[in-house]
This record gives sequence, structure tokens and C-alpha cells, in this order.
Amino acid sequence: MRSTEIRERFLRFFEARGHTRLPNASLIPHDDPSLLFTVAGMVPLKPYISGTRTPPSPNLCSVQKVFRGSGLKYDDISSVGDAYHHTFFEMLGNWSIGGYFKEQAIAYAWELCTGEFGLDPDRLWASIYPDDAVSERIWREQVGLPAERIARLTDNWWAAGDTGPCGYDSELYWDFGAPCSCGRPACTPQDECGGDRWVEIWNLVFMEFDRQADGSLPLLPKPTVDTGMGLERMTSVLQEVRSDYDNDLFVPLMAGFRSRSSGNTDGPEGQRSLRVLSDHLRGAAFLVTAGVVPGNEGRGYVLRRLVRNAALYGRRISAQGGLGAGVDDLTAVLGEVYPELADNRDLIERTLRQEESAFEQTIGEGLKRLESVLSGGAGTVSGEDAFRLYDTHGVPLELMVEIAAERGAGVDTAGFAAAMEQQRARSQAAVRRSGFSASALPPTRFVGYDTLEADSVVAAVAPGDEIAAGQAGDVVLDVSPFYARAGGQVGDSGRLSWDAGEAVVLDTEPVPGSDSRLHRVEVRSGALRPGQGVHAAVDPVRRGAAARHHSATHLLNRALREVLGEGIVQRGSFVGPDHTTFDFSFPRALSREEIAAVEQKVNDAIRRDLQRTAELMALPDARASGAIALLDEAYSDSVRVVDFGGWSRELCGGTHVGRSGEIGAAIIVDESSIGHGIRRITMVAGAAAERRWREVGDALQAAARALKAPPAEVPARVRALQEQVRNQERELRTARHSAPVAAISTAAAVLEDTGPFRFAHLMLDDGDVRDVVDRLFSERLQGDGVAAAIGPRQLAVKVGGGALAAGVDAGTLVRQASERTGARGGGRKEFAQGGVGDPARRADALDTIRGELLRRAA
Repeated sequence: MRSTEIRERFLRFFEARGHTRLPNASLIPHDDPSLLFTVAGMVPLKPYISGTRTPPSPNLCSVQKVFRGSGLKYDDISSVGDAYHHTFFEMLGNWSIGGYFKEQAIAYAWELCTGEFGLDPDRLWASIYPDDAVSERIWREQVGLPAERIARLTDNWWAAGDTGPCGYDSELYWDFGAPCSCGRPACTPQDECGGDRWVEIWNLVFMEFDRQADGSLPLLPKPTVDTGMGLERMTSVLQEVRSDYDNDLFVPLMAGFRSRSSGNTDGPEGQRSLRVLSDHLRGAAFLVTAGVVPGNEGRGYVLRRLVRNAALYGRRISAQGGLGAGVDDLTAVLGEVYPELADNRDLIERTLRQEESAFEQTIGEGLKRLESVLSGGAGTVSGEDAFRLYDTHGVPLELMVEIAAERGAGVDTAGFAAAMEQQRARSQAAVRRSGFSASALPPTRFVGYDTLEADSVVAAVAPGDEIAAGQAGDVVLDVSPFYARAGGQVGDSGRLSWDAGEAVVLDTEPVPGSDSRLHRVEVRSGALRPGQGVHAAVDPVRRGAAARHHSATHLLNRALREVLGEGIVQRGSFVGPDHTTFDFSFPRALSREEIAAVEQKVNDAIRRDLQRTAELMALPDARASGAIALLDEAYSDSVRVVDFGGWSRELCGGTHVGRSGEIGAAIIVDESSIGHGIRRITMVAGAAAERRWREVGDALQAAARALKAPPAEVPARVRALQEQVRNQERELRTARHSAPVAAISTAAAVLEDTGPFRFAHLMLDDGDVRDVVDRLFSERLQGDGVAAAIGPRQLAVKVGGGALAAGVDAGTLVRQASERTGARGGGRKEFAQGGVGDPARRADALDTIRGELLRRAA
């Protein structure tokens, strides 16, 4: 049975039994700030399970994309390479929220496995939590499973994170049959041997509790069944292969990487490399389609680590093209089920190739840094240094240990592990937010598309039960005209007023996991309490300015696609009252002509005064209509489509002008890089554009007056002045580099032997170190040896002859010497120069160069 059939038969089985099929949610859990990624099929259902939102049906089923990269119980990325661990996988699941519970869930699981999928019941085992007598009774009395085929495991307690729904679970295991790779003649799931005979195929979670931040376990409003079946494992079982990497989800990926590798892929290490590459291709590709960009923290850090880990394993088998070369294979396997792979194929490949290219340069630098650490004479590379080399430069720990051992040194692996754990904690902390408990709040009805004022009732306040005059706090209203920060647009500000008082609304933001809106307020007079009636009024000037910038951003998106091509993918934005930024995928800087063309198209759309319309549509219909959607946005089944005259059409929940002419005008202020393959345009519109014109015009007039030239001639006059300054600087350098330097270089230089290498060096109080080192090299060494000139601010090294042939590297010498003074430097093997941070440590820099030469001579 092929994987595509397994997905569909699972869903149809439960639909036939009264379950509603749910769409696949984003890998980014927008409603759950406690998680970096969607780590289980139930994550998108947390609001339903906790009672903050009403599910479309009590009984649900889905196939959900899942990514685990930062570890629930262990480091998922490092675990990949065996027969069944993955970072990305698909979770098949069924749920009942307040409907059926253990008895029906277990019956469905047994019926699907033995009936629909035709598995041999004699090769199935179950496991339970030791205290879960109810599940044990159902397995024995209803299903008929003998007691000896029910394992009792203390790990059968399930939770998706530090907080949220949790409870006992019961698992189903498949027996591939003896022998087992663990070496035991008759192992069982009870042994938890870790071998390849037994594979867990389904986890039935019975959620009764809602773990709070303080560790307490109140009961959920409704007991919930949450089951999870890994598609990859069930596919292996039904295709009768012990390794997931031998089923139809992975075989084409493995074959592709094998065909592009010139190294040994047949042995255990070669097989592990192919598995890591195949898994990481899937994980990285789906993270990119979810809008994740490689970076140094949070989700971006996990993606970067994934690509770097794959690159290292690719080196081991000499894989050509890296992960990027496998994108077509992945699209062929999963593109029909997940069309976002085909839609974003170029973006995925470009992102992976750019990150791999950057890593190739970074790891080379990292190995040089490791050499520098070891050359300092330390017997152990500290955990902090080891983690920095790993985190910043991608040098794997095992490679550090190997190189250090060759030098008779060690690596503090315990310190490295501690630093790694701290980084993991920082990654998790990067997405944690504070605020009300979502389960305690009623929804807020937003009316701000149609009005800027509304009468409302205070639903909740925090902290405490009242916000008195002079205090700040958070307020939830039952009805609100205030737009809550979302989609890059800032939240509204304004005022709340009532008979006995007034409060200023500073900001408005959503409450994660709910439909409530949180208004941050300062009470000026009176007091705010739950149940109190208020009049809510949005600041119309600020809202209007933000709306103009948001509408201008839509026009910019369309203009970029027309000028640069339809492959442009929005990667984020900020929309405020004073400016907007627009981030997009593009491999290079825009030319002045391209920026001008984009700006012209935006302003042309403004002058055409295009009518803005907004309509609610079903998500598939909206996509089919040509509406542009963000990669990392979570959309409901019904979405709002904002259209400007049929020219610009996007999925958007933000606020906008009624016609494009209301924007007034737009100016592109800046275009820059914010990461590999990611560009950012900063733009101002409306009154902000007018201010920009005035500021630039005033500056131009001031420059024209200073230069005593018409404004149109200012650029040419400035260029002439710049050329004049450059000429004068050249003349000054020529005057300084005269005969006195030659006298110093020949009379004061020190010449010594460092083994087979001659070493000439000179400390300078003034002069050009580059000129001096050239003279030392030619006049004192006749081109054979190592010359160094160290001034108060710079140093330079030149290497040639036998020293160069023996592997002495000027770049390494300068880098080490500059670092001893607190500066940086580098260059080629033949010549390099760097800074001198602390002139008092110049002697230390010289000792470092001498020490490295002596070490090489030893």
C-alpha cells in the first residue's frame, strides 16, 4: 500500500464514522507561544481542547505536518540517521473533544489496523501507563488482547510542551519478528530495547488535564481523545520494510543523493549520511515554505543548524549540489499532496544553496579559529570556545575532538553540552509571550473595519480586579473598534471613556490561542472594572496613517512582481503610521533603475485612484482567484481578500484606505540586505512622504548654498570635491613613504632564525607597515622567509620562499597576532595585515608570530 493511499484511507475511515476532516495547519503555531514549531498533530487543536474556541465538530481527523528540531525529550536533529527518527514527518490523528473516550478510541484503533489496513492481530502489542487500569481492561476484555501482550511503561504520559493539555496514553506496537538488532533472543516492548523488531505505530492519548505554568493539573473542560500515527512508520509496516528510509516516501530521495555522491554510500556511515540528507531536505524545505529564514535565534537558528548538519554529512560522502539539488526529487514525492513545494520550488532551492554556500566559507574560517585556539598552548578547548566554534562557524564537536587529540589536547564536552542547552532555552524563550490566560477570556467582536467608535463592556482587566487612576494595565472588551497588531500592522491606539473617567489606549494586540483582543491602557481618571460600560474610540489620525502605509505596501508587492518577476516572495513586513518595511526573497541588490521603476509603478497606481474592495472567501477560492498569501501566515477556512482595482489582490486582515488615491504619494527611502537572499525596502507614504520631500529638499538647498551652485549641479560638485580629496590623500601618502622609512627598515630591523625559517621584524613608531614589510622582505630576506612590521595601529606580515612552501600562512599569523592585541586581521598566504588594538601588547603580537614559527619548525 502506497503512502498516498494510506493518508486517504485513514481520513475516509474516520469521516465514515462521523469525524470532520481538518485542513493541514502551518508548521508555525501562531496560537501557541510556548512552541517554536507544530510538534504534534494536536497543536492546532489546543484552542478547541482548552475550550477557548468551538470546534467545527466534537469528532475530528487530520493529516498534519510536524517538525521537531529543538527537542521535546532529546535533540531531534542529532537523533536522525537511524531507521525511524525524523525532524519532519506527517501525523495522522483522530480526536474527540467531549465525545467518546478510551473505549471507543481503542476500538477504532484496533478496527483500522486489523480491518482497514489488514494487519495481523497476532503481531500487535499494546502499552499503557502502569496506573491506567481502565485502558488495560478495555484492551483485555473488549479487544481480547492477552495480558502478556500489554506492556506497562512509565513513559506513557503525554504532553506537547511545558503547559497545556496532557494525560495518560496507550500505544500500539508492530512486531517485525525475530531477530532483533538488540541481540536479545526474545525481546518485547516492555524491554524498550531500542532495536528494530518492535515499532510504535500509534499513540492514543487520553487528555484529562490542562497543565499550568505552576505545575498544577486542573481537569480540562471536556476529556479529549488525541491520537497520533506517524505516516512514515505505518508506511514502513504496510510496505514490510524495517527502516522508514526504505519506504516510498524516502527511497527516491535516498536514490537521488546516492547518484550525486562520489564517496562510499554502502557502509553504515554512508547510509547514515544518506538518511540525514533525505530527512533534512524534507525538514528544511517545509520550514522555508512556512516562512522561516536561516538565522541565529529561534526558528531561524533551527533551520540554519539543519542545513549545516546536512552539509557536514554531505561532505562525508562527497555529495554534489547539497540539499538544494534534491528539491526536484522532493517535489516529485510530495508535491501533489503539498502544492506549496512546487509553488515555492525556486525559493526553497535558492535559500538552501545560499545557506550552504555561506556555511562553506564559515566552516573554513571556523577551522582556522580552532587552530588559533590550539596554538595558544591550552591543554583543553573550553566548552564556551567549543560551542562558539560550533554555533558561529559550524565546526562539529566530533571534528574538534579529533583535531585536538592530534595536538595532545582535549575538548570540554560537558561545558559544550551546557552551552548547547542554554542556546536551546534561548530559542524557546524567543517565542514566549505574556498576558491573560486564553482559557479565561471571552472573544472580542471586532467592528473596526466599519467604524472607529463603539460602545462596549469591559470583559476582563489585569493585573488585579481594577485599574485605578494613574495605573497601567490590560483590558479586554466584548466589542472593539481597535485593530489588534497582526500581519505586520501595528495595533491601534485611542481612548476609553465612561461617566466617571477616561483611559488612554496605548496599544492593542491579540491574545494567543483565543479570539480576544488585549488593550494596553493608562487610566487618567476613575477606575476600570469588569462589567463596566465604556465608549471606545480609535485615534483616527494614527489609524489613517497606518492604513495608507498598509495599502501602499500592497501596491509595492504588486509593483515588485511586475519589475522583478512573479518569483518574488514576501518574507515579512512592518506597517506603522510613519513608515513601512517590506521584506522579500531576492538574490541581489536592486539597481537604481529597478528601484525607480518600482516606485513609479506604485505612484502610478496611486494616481489611478483604484477602488479598494474587501470580501470574505473560502481559502481555496481565494487562492484560485490569484490572491497572494504570506508563507508564514495562519489562515482560517474563510479569508478576507483585499483588492485594489483588480491590479493588486492579497489575503489580508489589515486596515486600508477606500481608494488608492487617498495614499497621496509613496517614496522608497532605502533598499538593503537583511540576510542571505532577503532584501528589505523601506517606504514612506502620505504625510510621511511629504515630510521626506521637505527634509531632502531642505538638505539639497543647504548643500547648494554651501557650494554656491544650483541644486541640479550639487552631485557633480560633490564628486569633484571627493576626487580632489582623494588626490590630496595620495600625495600625502607619497610624501610619508620617502627615504626615512627605507633607513629605518634597513638599520633597525631584527633578523633571527626560527628553525629553518628566517624571521625579520621591526617595531615602528610611525610609517606605513605595508611599505616597511615589503622592504624588510626584499632587502633583509631577499624574498625567502617571514617579515613582520608592527606599528602602533597596524601590523603586516609577508611570507615567501621556503617558509611559504612549508605551509607558513601570513593570514594565520596576522589573525593570531592581531587577536593578541584585541583587534582583528587576515589576508592571503603570501601577505596579510591587521589591526593593533592595544599598542602596549605589540610585544605579545610579535611573540605570537615567533611562537607559531617555532611550533612549525619543531
